[in-house]
Order: sequence, then structure tokens, then C-alpha cells
Amino acid sequence: MSNDATGTDEGVADLPDAARAEIARSVRSALAKHGYADLTTKQVAAESAKSEAFFFYHCDSKAELILVFLDWAAEYSLGRLESVADDPDPARRLYRACDVLLGDPSDDLQRGTYVAIMELLAHAAHDEAFAERLTRYERRVLDDVAGFVRDGIESGDFRDVAPEQVAGVVLMTADGTAGAVMALGMADVGANVRAGVFEYLDRVVLAEGRERPEW
Repeated sequence: MSNDATGTDEGVADLPDAARAEIARSVRSALAKHGYADLTTKQVAAESAKSEAFFFYHCDSKAELILVFLDWAAEYSLGRLESVADDPDPARRLYRACDVLLGDPSDDLQRGTYVAIMELLAHAAHDEAFAERLTRYERRVLDDVAGFVRDGIESGDFRDVAPEQVAGVVLMTADGTAGAVMALGMADVGANVRAGVFEYLDRVVLAEGRERPEW
């Protein structure tokens, strides 16, 4: 296996579920400890009970290991967002979605995933495969949140706002806060931003006379 940073999709899509989960977990832990630039397969394998040969068998390069992690991280994060989609209250659905996107720094899995993704964002401008996956994830979140806003407009729970604009504000605020809260542990910043996002929804999005939903 090479440690080059050139991404490829060959073989990544056909991984067995158990192997995919083990690689993603090990990469997430290794990125949190070592960062991406100097990451080696040996360091990834050190986070697993599996041998280094296991990683050599399933992936041909360090970049392929990262792609496996990115695919897993997108599925995990979108699954958390989709968990609110069946809420019958359009307003509560949007507030819950914001809560999910802002994340919980006390949750080790969420924090580790956020930190690892932030590490890779710094390299996305120089790696087409990384950029494609991260952009696809961000676009999907924007579409989902905008859809929640449209539902609320149609039901009369929201003002006649621009759904894509609201979705952009929510996502960029969540993305921008992740570094301070998840990586640096600035919980006070996270609490203030969370309150600010919900106040924005109260003032700008909720229809007049509609109270903030509880969840």
C-alpha cells in the first residue's frame, strides 16, 4: 500500500460492511491523534485489533483509507439528520435538525467525526476525491434543511422565507462553530451559538404567533 494522497474509488465501494466500519473507525481515531499530512497505514492499524495486513488487503493507498472514512462519515451524519425527517411538526423538525447539525461535544463519536472531517477539509482544495465527497455531503445537508423549511412554509408554520438562504445560514454556522467547540472544547461558544441559531429561527423563520417548538 502506498501513502500517496491521490484519491481513487476503485475497490472502495465494494468493501464488506464489517471491513468498512473497522477501517472508518480506525481512520477516525488515527486522524484525531496524528492529523492527515503525516498519517501512515501503520498508525491507522495501531488503532485497530486488526493487523496492518488487513488494511493492505482492503485498500491500495492512504487516500483510499480516507475515502472509506469519508463515505462512512457522510452516511453517519446524514443518518442523524434523517432521524428527524419523520417528525410530524414542521417547526420542530427544523429545530431538531439544527440541534443535530450543531452536534454534541460530549459525544465522543460525534466529536471524533467532526474533528477528522475538519482535518480533511484543509486538504480538500488539493484532492479532487476528498473535495467531491465533502461537497456532495454539504449539498445534501443544504437540500435536506431547505426541504424542512419548505415544509414549514407550506404548513403555515414559517414565514415566506428563502429556504436555501435559511439552510445556508444554518449549515455554515454549524460548520464554522465545529472547530471551536469540537476541536478546542470551547463549550461556552457552542452554547452561545446554539442559542443564537434558535433565536434567528424564532425571529426570521417562525410565523408570527407561532411559538418555538419543544423537543
